[in-house]
Amino acid sequence: MGHPLGTIARLTKREALVEITTAVRSLRAVRYYSDQEIEPAQVRRWVDTARWTGSSKNSQPWRFVTVRDSDRLEALSRLGEHAGHLEGCAVAVAIGMRPGPHPFATALDLGRVVQSLMLAAHADGVGSCVAVFEPAGNVRRAGEMLGAGDELVIDLAIGFGHADHTAEPAAGPSPPDRLPVDVLLRDERFNDV
Repeated sequence: MGHPLGTIARLTKREALVEITTAVRSLRAVRYYSDQEIEPAQVRRWVDTARWTGSSKNSQPWRFVTVRDSDRLEALSRLGEHAGHLEGCAVAVAIGMRPGPHPFATALDLGRVVQSLMLAAHADGVGSCVAVFEPAGNVRRAGEMLGAGDELVIDLAIGFGHADHTAEPAAGPSPPDRLPVDVLLRDERFNDV
């Protein structure tokens, strides 16, 4: 097995920085998917990449389950206001987290591994979007549906698929562009916000 960053490991530092920066800047949520399948081996590679994500005290609190069954995807799509896209995805990856003693660290670890999975899929040309299960009753239902038991909490899943641009709704008003760094970054104190 090679380096976890694959081809980036063979690039110069400058080339690698450009590749990583481009990937982060070009990642977008994809909520409408074509019927093109995604092979299990491809998802396994994404998880293999994501498992290298740092975590609090190297706890690696995450566990993953793939969902391809259309009935189960449809049921999961009803578990939150922002989960509807799961019904149309080729595959979802639900992430079960082992709660740790520090809830913020667990939430941060979850966010980091989600971004890693999405970037790994993006590198393969596959779109993705996070589905959040809410409120708490839906988190419990997701856990029951996916056999999480008492030791894992499933707050979200990621829908993956190749984008279907023909199914996207007509463009409404453009969302605001990214705030410039001069608005976001201060030195020493937030007093100028």
